[in-house]
Amino acid sequence: MKNARQVSVVYAASLAFAGFALLIYLSVHSQLEVTNVAAVVGFTLFGIVVVLFGFPAPHVGHVSLDRVVQISSILIFGTLQAAWIAGISSVVWPFLPWGANRGQDMRLTLLRAFHNSGMIIFLVLITGGLYQEFGGHVPLQELDLHDGVLMLMLALFMQLLNNCFVAVIAWLEGFDWRKAFGLFSAAVDIAAVPLAVFTAIVYNRLETPVFWLFLVVLFLIIWIVKHIADTQTTLAVKKDELEALNRVGRAVSGALVLDDLIELIFRESKNLLESDSFMLALYDEDTRELDIRLHHNRAGRQAPRRRRLGEGVLSWVVSSNKPVFIRDWGSDESEFKSMMIHIGDTPQTQSFIAVPITYRERVLGVLSVQGYTPYMFSDSQFELVVTFAGQVAVAIANARLFEELEKGRNELERRVVERTHDLALQKDELHALTESLRSANREKEELLGRLQQQASELERQSREDGLTGLYNRRYLDSRLDFEVKRAERYNRQIALAMADVDRFKGVNDQHSHMVGDDVLRSIANILRTQCRSIDIIARYGGEEFLLCFPETAKENALAVCEKIRKQVEEYDWSRLQPGLSVTLSVGVAAAPPSYDVDALIAAADEKLYEAKRGGRNRVCA
Repeated sequence: MKNARQVSVVYAASLAFAGFALLIYLSVHSQLEVTNVAAVVGFTLFGIVVVLFGFPAPHVGHVSLDRVVQISSILIFGTLQAAWIAGISSVVWPFLPWGANRGQDMRLTLLRAFHNSGMIIFLVLITGGLYQEFGGHVPLQELDLHDGVLMLMLALFMQLLNNCFVAVIAWLEGFDWRKAFGLFSAAVDIAAVPLAVFTAIVYNRLETPVFWLFLVVLFLIIWIVKHIADTQTTLAVKKDELEALNRVGRAVSGALVLDDLIELIFRESKNLLESDSFMLALYDEDTRELDIRLHHNRAGRQAPRRRRLGEGVLSWVVSSNKPVFIRDWGSDESEFKSMMIHIGDTPQTQSFIAVPITYRERVLGVLSVQGYTPYMFSDSQFELVVTFAGQVAVAIANARLFEELEKGRNELERRVVERTHDLALQKDELHALTESLRSANREKEELLGRLQQQASELERQSREDGLTGLYNRRYLDSRLDFEVKRAERYNRQIALAMADVDRFKGVNDQHSHMVGDDVLRSIANILRTQCRSIDIIARYGGEEFLLCFPETAKENALAVCEKIRKQVEEYDWSRLQPGLSVTLSVGVAAAPPSYDVDALIAAADEKLYEAKRGGRNRVCA
């Protein structure tokens, strides 16, 4: 893997060297003269800024509106000057410490600089040369049919070449090269062509102040496109994280042997996010020590060890029951810097996350991931580790409960063997031994009863939301899939409703989070009274609730939701807090035609947002 990554850098450097060498040769051979140095420099800077405003593609590569600069430069200055502009801007921007470049290692910086500059030079030289060879006008003053058709054909050809270059470097880097031919990045680049043509015509025909005004508008367009793409990327990341957490939760919940569970937690953490070091320590309340059961870093598996409480950042996390997130040790000024304990000859930690493993307000241990480069972890990844630690806490509590059961069973078996042996040696103590065995059996039954009660309580808690008593998200996922599949199998109707408390953040901010919790519990009670026993009511997250109505048409579900909305509106909220007013917005979706769970939830969610946009306190279906 390491050799393959080195080969990709060598390939990119060779591509860049060949591109600039060819560019120098063509410039000398054609005796290239730059008539407007200021304009060329300005367009080069413009190209750097445009790429910095780019964003990661959904699968492979970096997407921006740099095609605007490349094509408009061809139509303004000609192919050679355009290649110089595109090549210089592509080789410079990866070294600037902003945007996607922040915190990246030098190998990735060099890879981006070499590959992008070499690729863009060849793209511009080939497509620009073909454009001029087939009679395309430079500089372009106005657009005729010949130039338009020629430009469209060469833009498509340029995109195909671009995707081929990206596929090669993706293959060398170990990614799926087929994803380089994704529709999203191609659509962005093709959509930039008309904008590039318009930019060239504005520059060639209009006065300089008008062109500067146009650049301002163009920057606004670029900013809007980046904002939309960032939002799309964030949503995609959130979806992947939720799917990963659901998968990890199912995996760790089935392990009952503690040592096996710890190994499983380590494996699943690697699937959850990339890190250079992983640590999991259990807290021993009797000795007030941290039992570091598993520590793995680049040097391999470290030996288990114990540490007194009060030594290191992990001890602080356990003592305070609070997480720690440090993006960059180099710039961090907190007290934790002096607490860090360095292990062996491994590189110095630069990014750090440590989260307490807490079950029922009792700290069971601490989970930590570390990186040897700054800014290795994002805020969303920190939240992911916090959620993962919550799932780990339940699994560890179950494993410890199982250990206690096994220990009790083994102890009972040992006592029975001892008593049986004594019976064979001392027949006269048979009566006393019989009574002891009965007592042991009673103890066993009592222990099993307590364990069954605890297991039942754990099962109930795994289904219910702790605040409202409604079903939680984890139970909802499995139950909802079952109900929808059953409705599809018997061709029955089923309806879903997504409900959200209007302006709930204002309730917390103005009246306190305690009042907000009371509001959620009251709404949960209203939902119970208005729904049937066969209906599924769950807290979907925060102030959102999801209702499932089996054997129910959309019209009937709409009527029930309207009754719920009206009862929430008319409820005497002043009993909780004077001046308090609460309303509910609801979105309803139903099947048939589609019996897809995700599609039904998305449809209900869309109708919920329609209700929000329509003024809130309403039901939309």
